[in-house]
Amino acid sequence: MAKRENERAQSGEKREQLTGLDRFAVPERTPTQTGGNRRTGENRAKRASKQKKQTASRSGSAPAKTQTAQPSGKRTQATQGTQPSKRPSGQSGMTARVQGTQKLTPQKQGVTQRPLGGGRTGRDRVQHLRKIVRRKERRARLTKIIAVLLSLVCGVLALTAFFRVEQLEIVGLTRYETQDVLNTFGIKQGDNLFFCDSLRGQKRLLAQYPYFESVSVERDLPSRMVVTVKEAQPIAAVNSTQGGWFVLDKDCRVLERTDQEGAKDAAEVLGLRTPGAEPGQTLPAEDPDVLEALKTLANGLDKVGLGGKATLYNLQDLDSIWFLYEERFAVCVGDTKNLDHKLAILQALVTGDQFSPSDKGSINLALGDRAITNTSLSAGEVEKTARGQATIQHIENTSDDTEGESDQDTSDSDSSEEE
Repeated sequence: MAKRENERAQSGEKREQLTGLDRFAVPERTPTQTGGNRRTGENRAKRASKQKKQTASRSGSAPAKTQTAQPSGKRTQATQGTQPSKRPSGQSGMTARVQGTQKLTPQKQGVTQRPLGGGRTGRDRVQHLRKIVRRKERRARLTKIIAVLLSLVCGVLALTAFFRVEQLEIVGLTRYETQDVLNTFGIKQGDNLFFCDSLRGQKRLLAQYPYFESVSVERDLPSRMVVTVKEAQPIAAVNSTQGGWFVLDKDCRVLERTDQEGAKDAAEVLGLRTPGAEPGQTLPAEDPDVLEALKTLANGLDKVGLGGKATLYNLQDLDSIWFLYEERFAVCVGDTKNLDHKLAILQALVTGDQFSPSDKGSINLALGDRAITNTSLSAGEVEKTARGQATIQHIENTSDDTEGESDQDTSDSDSSEEE
């Protein structure tokens, strides 16, 4: 307060020393005074403006230029008799001070700047805006996370509440009871269609039922489940060295153990010695090459569409393999080399018009690129030929004339043996 009173006293003494209108001129403020006391500057600007109005009304319109002494030592010119501009009613004290001193740099025309709060700088304003932006980004991320979680919860509730098993069907079943298979599968009506453990049920079916080659599960929305089973085709039966017959599929997997009567629907295998195995396991053999030859021949017949047509396999000599086709033809394939081509020739012969339905005989495919046929054999001779009980001359890869002669010799030798 004492400092403010001293400043007022000094300014009053300076005004008394001035003469004429110069004593009413607004003194120039130092930066310390301008920034230190805003209220004092506004009061001084108001008093100076009021004194100018009174002087102008008394002196008239005679302009006169005088020099006004400023506290800083500088001299400014003031025009006497000029009518001071009237300040608008809404103009603040800061605007009046700017017009009186004429020292502040004017803003560019048309550009406005939002005033900063007390004690806030431009850097503080930028940091504040950045905080606002970061806060909005965090809120947006949180909103997205909440939306995703709500969607997942709604999806899980929908799957749990609405999709229930009401119809359970077994397709492709011929050897086992339907209810037994359903009980083993382990899924009941009322279970959830998506959350039930169907994979474990498939494994249980494959483990307990050896005749199941594959099991697949299909979900038919909204409430139906279909279990499709593919049963293996029995293609061979082997008499083990320890007793009992073992029925095999095309991959030599044991389907069941039975007696001779139960194995009559499968093709008998000659030349394969085995101790046997449990159902569902691959059959072991004393000679693995024999087992591999049987597997190759069975899969080859299945590939050309003749699977299950063989009624006897003779693997006693792997260089001269025979099998009985539909009890009509004794077929020799030689070894397993180029087997696919040999079986393709056989498929063209038996499905074409070369043989009549009553023809019986032998088909020799040992040459690999052609077939030698003989249709003059009886049913008994055909079976003996396939079993290796008939004397068949070995066929060599010679000219066509030699092949015809050898074929004739074979038929003659068979006839003489029968006699």
